[in-house]
Amino acid sequence: MLLAARLYTTKPDVSFEELQKIIHGVTTKPYVLIDVREPSEVAEGRVPTAVNIPLGDVAAAFAMPSDNFIAQYRIDRPSEEEDIIFYCRSGKRSQKAIDEVSRVDHTLNLRNYRGSWLDYSEKALNNKSLK
Repeated sequence: MLLAARLYTTKPDVSFEELQKIIHGVTTKPYVLIDVREPSEVAEGRVPTAVNIPLGDVAAAFAMPSDNFIAQYRIDRPSEEEDIIFYCRSGKRSQKAIDEVSRVDHTLNLRNYRGSWLDYSEKALNNKSLK
């Protein structure tokens, strides 16, 4: 069972500094940033460029045909050529999302912004020099 949970491609967790470079276009690697919080949590704020796919929907979303994914989330279904970065409130649900998506498609490059919304909101939103 442990082996099956780690068949997907893992990279180190995404740090706040790396996330800033990614969302502001400093890096050229294609990415998709997915917020797995509930819509009521997202309404309080989100990381720029993020798409909301709640944790309860994430496995089914990645199992959808591409056309259905586009219709529902208004972005192309992420591919193995992109870094797919998950975040939530504190990093626990985002890791669970990675585990769930890896069972659906083990070819994807899945990453976790472990600091998640708590880290981002503290560092980016409360520090005007980072805006």
